[in-house]
Amino acid sequence: MLQALLELSPLSVVLYKPVHAPEGEVIDFEFAYLNPAAQLLLQLPARPGGTTYRQHFPHSSENDGLALHQAAFASGRAAHFEVVYHVGDYDYQCQVATQRVGDELLVNITATATNEARPAVEEALRLSQAREQQARLAAEQERNLLQALLNQAPVAIGLFQGPDHVVAMANDQLCGMWGYPAAQVLHRPLLEAVPELQGQGFTELMADVARTGEPFVGTTVPAQLRQQGQVTTRFFDFVYQPLYDAAGQLLGVLDIAIDVTAQVLDREQVQALNEELSATNEELQTSNEELLLANRELTEAQLQLATERERLTQVFAKTPALIALLHGPHHTITYANPAFQQFFASGPLLGHAYAEALPKVHAQGHGAWLQQVYTTGKTAVGSERPLLLPTADGGERLVYLDFTYEAYGSPTPEGIFLFAFDVTERVLARRQRLAYQQLRAVFEQAPVAISILQGPDYQIEVANPFIIDMWGRTAEGVLNKPFFEVLPELREQGFEGVLAEVRRSGQPYVAQEVEARFWRAGKFETSYVNLSIYPLRDEQSEVVGLILVSTDVSTQLRARQREQEFNEELAVMNEELQSANDELGATNLRLTRTNVDLDNFIYTASHDLRAPITNIEGLLQVLQSELPAGQTNEVVYILGLMQDSVDRFKRTIEHLTEVSKLQKEHGQGATPVRLAEVIQNVQLDLVPLIKETGAQVAVDVPAFVTLTFSEKNLRSVVYNLLSNALKYRHPDRVPQVRLLSRTQGHHLVLEVQDNGLGLDLTRDHELFTMFQRYHTHVEGSGIGLYMVKKIVENAGGRIEVESQLGCGSTFFVYFPR
Repeated sequence: MLQALLELSPLSVVLYKPVHAPEGEVIDFEFAYLNPAAQLLLQLPARPGGTTYRQHFPHSSENDGLALHQAAFASGRAAHFEVVYHVGDYDYQCQVATQRVGDELLVNITATATNEARPAVEEALRLSQAREQQARLAAEQERNLLQALLNQAPVAIGLFQGPDHVVAMANDQLCGMWGYPAAQVLHRPLLEAVPELQGQGFTELMADVARTGEPFVGTTVPAQLRQQGQVTTRFFDFVYQPLYDAAGQLLGVLDIAIDVTAQVLDREQVQALNEELSATNEELQTSNEELLLANRELTEAQLQLATERERLTQVFAKTPALIALLHGPHHTITYANPAFQQFFASGPLLGHAYAEALPKVHAQGHGAWLQQVYTTGKTAVGSERPLLLPTADGGERLVYLDFTYEAYGSPTPEGIFLFAFDVTERVLARRQRLAYQQLRAVFEQAPVAISILQGPDYQIEVANPFIIDMWGRTAEGVLNKPFFEVLPELREQGFEGVLAEVRRSGQPYVAQEVEARFWRAGKFETSYVNLSIYPLRDEQSEVVGLILVSTDVSTQLRARQREQEFNEELAVMNEELQSANDELGATNLRLTRTNVDLDNFIYTASHDLRAPITNIEGLLQVLQSELPAGQTNEVVYILGLMQDSVDRFKRTIEHLTEVSKLQKEHGQGATPVRLAEVIQNVQLDLVPLIKETGAQVAVDVPAFVTLTFSEKNLRSVVYNLLSNALKYRHPDRVPQVRLLSRTQGHHLVLEVQDNGLGLDLTRDHELFTMFQRYHTHVEGSGIGLYMVKKIVENAGGRIEVESQLGCGSTFFVYFPR
């Protein structure tokens, strides 16, 4: 407001700096600043730079003008006096008011011409002021247009003033980088507005630029900034440029910055893209410097602004970005820089409607975006949007664009500013990098040995675990190292010549059962591999590396050699085996007959012995009834022993009968049986024993598990194992029994675990033998486990046991599936 007041005031305002003699007294005053009225009156520029009061008014000693100024400066108080100024051909009677301000002298002059030319001068002054007002209005319009252009620019721009680096100007891009709205940062010291920047050295760089006048260029500089409520590290290319006014006075430090975080993160993988972005940043830096120059000239006349517009056009002509201005509802192309015209080289563009000049682009959604921006005034932004463009040969090419469509004009949009980048190479490079990563993952997981060698020294870029194991090395010892540095023993075995020939000719090499001697575990070991070497080509079909695919066939080769030896031995053994088989056949026939005789014997013995033992039991009962009462204890004891012997004999006969039945039922057909249902029924039968012992029985058998087995035999197996777990419990703890099932190969496995007495497995040869018992303090016959083993083996399965004496046992029953 003060600047505007000084420019609009009809009174002449002059600011002087004192000129001191060596002794310290004020001998003259240097013009420091003149407002427009003073410039017209005294015919001097705004900042004359070195012109003094004595030089401009050589007759000042005659009218005491200099002495009056010296007195006002010395007193420090406001002073008023009249003085006659001779300017050009005219004399002016001037009312002068002076006031010392710090180390400077402020003067306000009201001038009146003293000759006949006064009306003409005043008229010229009024005309000049009117023209100047029109120029200011035009400059303000141009300033607004340039401000809109700065806000639409794809780079961050800001101006910082004073020792505290007060934010005098910051466009939307810069505020977005900081993570704060413009209203929160403008006209505040930078470190107060953006506290995250404290201690990062940026204000120190600005101070150096302001002090030395030398610009500072930063490349991929990290900065801790707030993004979406969190402080994150971003990377920027930026320029700190000192900004001067027309008189060479420092206005502040101009900051032009670009967020290059994505480029920094991609640099290691896509060097080509990074170089292109670096080139783009340089072009944008040039563009920003031109924009800076345009910003300096905003306060100058309309002619100077026209010159700056021409310079800006030249910048647009040099930048690789696609820039165009569209006007009116039909989006007529009024300007298109060379990059835009070359990119859309399909015919004349300027003066044509967008839909007419670029119909294919318009039809792919861009026409709708342009209309939406023009209608609503809201900016449209697209990132990596695909676009099909026609080619000269009648085909099509797919490109990708980052673009910004922003309306200009106020309050109603007059047109659209179009700014776009061709990011096709970046998209393709990222996809290529992703494809490479996927290919590398496939290599890592492939069931064969694979390695990728790059460059003339065959540097190992990829080596999957199979090939690292084949070489007898570690991943750290092979990756990113030359092949023959890692495997020097292969150089003298002819592999160097093979690799060189594939790289030279570009033809694959395939060989079977290649002998290779590797230094592994401190000694040479010979392996035989099937080896394939393929050339790896770049986009120009140049061989840049090799792919090694190998399979270790040492085992197969040695097995084949042994097989040949075995075949010769087998030919001899077959003759011997044939003779032995004949003898075994005769022996098996004799054993079969013997087994039948034994089964018959067991059945006959159990049947024939049943009647005599019954008679003995009856006679014993008659004897007890005939003996007189009051027999001695010894007689009673002997009678009890005789009755116990008869009972054990009867149980033995019953067991023999069960064994005989088991032998005869061996050939019975099996049916599908649900294992969980059989276990549940056995549990119901054992409820009294479970309650008596307080046992905890856990069953982990899915309901759908089904066996093809004799249901009666399966029940016998489960009953014997579960009842044994309860009977042979440990007296010091609550019985815990767990039944679970799982599949293993061609078997369904039933596990029965308990925490009972356990078994001494040093006697495991007796465990499944008939009438053998480990714990005699519990009632039993010693035939249960024998029957379980017989049932399972008759069905083609097996039973195993793990046990620790005093801790418990686990039985594993393998049923064939």
